[in-house]
Amino acid sequence: MTTTLPPVNLTGSKTTLLSVRSDRSGQSRKTYGIASKRQILGKLAGVEKADIGAYRNSYKHNLSLSILQDGYVSSFIELFELFDKQAKQIEAADSESGEVEVELLIDQQEKLNVLKQKLIAAENARRIGAPEKAYDAYLGLAQYFEQFPSDQWLIDYFHDRCMMQSGLVDDDGRKQAEANFNIGVALEKRGDLSAAVEFLEKFFTLTTDQEWQNREGEHLHDKAAIQLYKTYTCLAEEVYEEAPSLSIEYLKKAYQMAKEGGNKTEAGMASHRLGNIYEAVGDPQVAAMYHKGYLDRCKRDKDKVGMGKAYEALGRCQQNEGKIEEALESYKEFVNIAKDEGNQDVYSQACASLADLYNMLGDYGSAVEFYEKSSESMETEDQERVQLMNISLAIARSHNQLQSFSSAILHNTPQLTASLVEWKDYRDDAFMMASRPATACTDSAQSTAQEA
Repeated sequence: MTTTLPPVNLTGSKTTLLSVRSDRSGQSRKTYGIASKRQILGKLAGVEKADIGAYRNSYKHNLSLSILQDGYVSSFIELFELFDKQAKQIEAADSESGEVEVELLIDQQEKLNVLKQKLIAAENARRIGAPEKAYDAYLGLAQYFEQFPSDQWLIDYFHDRCMMQSGLVDDDGRKQAEANFNIGVALEKRGDLSAAVEFLEKFFTLTTDQEWQNREGEHLHDKAAIQLYKTYTCLAEEVYEEAPSLSIEYLKKAYQMAKEGGNKTEAGMASHRLGNIYEAVGDPQVAAMYHKGYLDRCKRDKDKVGMGKAYEALGRCQQNEGKIEEALESYKEFVNIAKDEGNQDVYSQACASLADLYNMLGDYGSAVEFYEKSSESMETEDQERVQLMNISLAIARSHNQLQSFSSAILHNTPQLTASLVEWKDYRDDAFMMASRPATACTDSAQSTAQEA
């Protein structure tokens, strides 16, 4: 005869874990069923066998098992390919540098959850023949990993997956164009401009003659042109020191892209940069042409600051070409604009440029005037610049006084000699005003006539 004890309070339990049997002698004895001791303890704690495994296994293991149980084999394979890809990268880096500190993807639960969600979404999209949805899922993963600087390899991987799916979308190549743009921008962000420009040029080509717009209403072709303008400009700066001629070619392309994109402001800046680089390589005539183009755009846009820059650049080019009168007019325009804008430091720079030209022409009085204005309006803590300005002013003053001093020595009249001696005591400007060459000769002649 078997006597069963009251069941243990286990909701949903289908197994009698403990029973009491009476043997032939009538004594009761405890017997266990086939359940192991661990199963019994698990049942007593209200935990199923699967739950015990979940506690014992790693998060990666449980996540992978969940994906497989839900029937997403492709997602499972792709996830493990990523694990393997990272392991190989770490191994290669370790062999080169000797040490690598990288947080493994398998140890980052939040990223694994996002990967599971998006990979399953992409697999579902492929099953129903919707490559555009698979594209969006992979793009979402690429954008998610952009917030993690150490995950550039994942960004590249999912952009490549987007490119693969874009070729399956029947939309006249729009997704393919966008995929090229995304790869180009990603490469540009990490500084690989040469590789980036290839994808951006494909984006530009694919959007030509298309009316595609993004959510903000911006035409994709215009966006392609402006992005290429920026990339070409950066490339020009990157190669300038080693290859000035190549830098000019990139700037010409940037100029064309700015015009193609319909951005007049950027086109003006591109023209200004071209002028600067032609000036730097010793071609002031071509440089002046581009600076005039920049000036015209600034005038149309009523950009006073830009006009000042253009006049300053034009003045330099005209001076180098020997067009001194035109250079003077350009520098004067630069001074007037800077004064109207109220930017003291720019005004100081403009006055100094005009003073330099006056000094070169031998008009030392005007040179002193504008050097003094430059010195008075200078707002800088750069002591080297301040000292340079003081030296320029002192030299201009010396040259300005040299004419009067030389005239006084050459004519050697009692009046001029007395003025010279007095000036040596005070060193003021009264001597200069009284001893100009023309006036000195006239005074000397008049004095001689009176004595006679």
